[in-house]
Amino acid sequence: MLEPEWLVIFAAVALLAGIIDTLAGGGGLITVPIFLLAGLSPASALATNKCQGFAGTLTAALKLIHSGHLDLKPLWHLGLIAFGASLFGAWTLQESAGSFWLARTVPILLILAALYFLMVRLPEDQDDLIKPKFRTWGLLAIVAIGFYDGFFGPGTGSLFALLMITVLGLNLRSATIHAKLFNAMTNLAAFTLFVWSDLVEWSAVAVMIPAQICGALIGTRLILGRGIVFVRPLVVVMCTLTAIKLASDAWLA
Repeated sequence: MLEPEWLVIFAAVALLAGIIDTLAGGGGLITVPIFLLAGLSPASALATNKCQGFAGTLTAALKLIHSGHLDLKPLWHLGLIAFGASLFGAWTLQESAGSFWLARTVPILLILAALYFLMVRLPEDQDDLIKPKFRTWGLLAIVAIGFYDGFFGPGTGSLFALLMITVLGLNLRSATIHAKLFNAMTNLAAFTLFVWSDLVEWSAVAVMIPAQICGALIGTRLILGRGIVFVRPLVVVMCTLTAIKLASDAWLA
């Protein structure tokens, strides 16, 4: 049973994570370590993280769809692919204690993503999303990122945004907005599986879901306004910090 002070901390952390996830992805870098500090096992921390984090990404996606900034029609079938991949990743986490290759590969991928955002000049004009054309490698990337999100998760929003820029040529704002659909689908898939498991700390989830929703609403207001200027540095910082955290866990343990 968690102490009441931990629940207060969880709520505050969820609010911040909801904002960061909406703007750049990487909120799990904050929430997962806090769960571990509170005494949750690694598997319980990851499952609990998904069962509270889905509320923020789903809220952000629905808000952006309602405002007309996120066009659902061209992407819904790709979102279903991400959903299925995440479901498989969550099942793998539930059935396996860990993955040797994944733990050592993800930090490298996140560092590459950070370098990409830091060094590559991104489109400045707003793009229209009409008929997205994903080649085979793009579809495989959706599957890989979806699996990763179901299995672990931190940095998924940034990776999906990077994919939208690379494959569709969207600018940073548009890519970040449309990545919310994929992130919401992968988080919802993991939630669908973990909600039936005994890994979830439900007292933490109960206080964190409202905070995640508030954080997502704040984040969407920022991303549709001047807050987009924070996306590039947030993506770089969150990818780098996540990579450092994962690399230290995988290589120095």
